[in-house]
Amino acid sequence: MAYFISSPTRVGRSQGVTLFWGLISVCFAFAACFYYVKNSENERIANQASDQVSLLREENQTLTSEKAHLESSRAEAESQLNTREQLVQDKEAQLAQEETTLEGMGRQTQNQTQQNLAQVVMVKKFDDVIRKIGKDTPPDVVERGGRPVLRVPNADLFAPGDTALKPEGKALLSQIAQAISGQLGTFELRVVTYTDTEAEAQSPDSQKKDASSDPHAASWNLTSQRAATLSRFLRDQTEAPFLNVLVIGRGDAEPIVSNSGDGHARNRRVEITVTPLPVPFHSPDLDKPDRPVASTAPAKDATDSSSTAKKDKKPDKTTGH
Repeated sequence: MAYFISSPTRVGRSQGVTLFWGLISVCFAFAACFYYVKNSENERIANQASDQVSLLREENQTLTSEKAHLESSRAEAESQLNTREQLVQDKEAQLAQEETTLEGMGRQTQNQTQQNLAQVVMVKKFDDVIRKIGKDTPPDVVERGGRPVLRVPNADLFAPGDTALKPEGKALLSQIAQAISGQLGTFELRVVTYTDTEAEAQSPDSQKKDASSDPHAASWNLTSQRAATLSRFLRDQTEAPFLNVLVIGRGDAEPIVSNSGDGHARNRRVEITVTPLPVPFHSPDLDKPDRPVASTAPAKDATDSSSTAKKDKKPDKTTGH
């Protein structure tokens, strides 16, 4: 009986140990649950953070792609802008060139109009002068290229076969030069001497000396010498500006009628007209005191002028300069 009955102290200690370990088990269980909950929450937070990182990486990639696209677009836009600026510059340069061309055309048109008006005035003036020449018979005036041409018989200026000007020839040339000397401007007074193939080209004395001489060469020599005479006279004894004077000897070229019968007399002539200067002539020696000397030479064929003389101003007759 006494064997089966435990003492109260032993029973209380056993219950306390049991209770202690129960409490320990409860604490461990609670800790385990706490750590499980915390671990789950940490895993959830870690998953959320991982998702956010992935999202940020995607956003970063998207932004990087957008940045590259924007940079490419900017480069393309800059290229287009540069192209348009270059195009604008080219258009401006082309417009400036066209404006310059139009201004040049306008000035050219204006100059041409002024030249045409000046030509009309000059031609009318010359026509009025030459038609008043001649006391007994009207002058022989023909139109060539819209300009009047005065045909003066050689007999009015020179003796047959001679190169010296007659007094009446000097008076005629002086009258023409005086009337137009101050109005030539961009025009020239053109004087062309002609003769025939036989009668006047060689004087009787020269024919006796050399019967085998070439009549054509004699014709060219005669008109060349007469051109020199006319050049010296217009230069020294008239007020015509010599840079605007052209004197040519044409021999027996360009006959107006056949050199037979009365045709010889008609072909012996001096033609006088005014014509626009093709190129303004400027002497390089205008500042020198030496006076240019008129010179003539026979031409080699009918298309080459044999004598040309030009001068700008005449020397002072009192001082020699």
